[in-house]
Amino acid sequence: MTTSREELRRAVHSLLNEVVEQGFHHLVSHPQQTDELNRVIQDASEELNYQILKIDAHSFPIGSSELHDHFQQISKSTQRKSLELLSIIQKIKQTPVITSNRASDEYFEGSPLE
Repeated sequence: MTTSREELRRAVHSLLNEVVEQGFHHLVSHPQQTDELNRVIQDASEELNYQILKIDAHSFPIGSSELHDHFQQISKSTQRKSLELLSIIQKIKQTPVITSNRASDEYFEGSPLE
């Protein structure tokens, strides 16, 4: 678990930016899945903002066990959300996609247009 505020901020950024990057990477090669991927990317961005704000939303003394517990809870919550969103991206990746070009290619296969 992370022990300092800055370490936790970096960990939160890293975990949720990984979701955004994977979402964008898949979006480039599969634009027909834009709606689903945009929802995941938006959710990751909102979660990132929420967790970053939550890091400083406390009144615990520096070095206290309460602050350590607060940081642990944020770390666990971020890890859980990151895995959840990455799982959704994996499911989207496994969804077969039929493009309009592919469908029209099959329609015209064997036609006089060839």
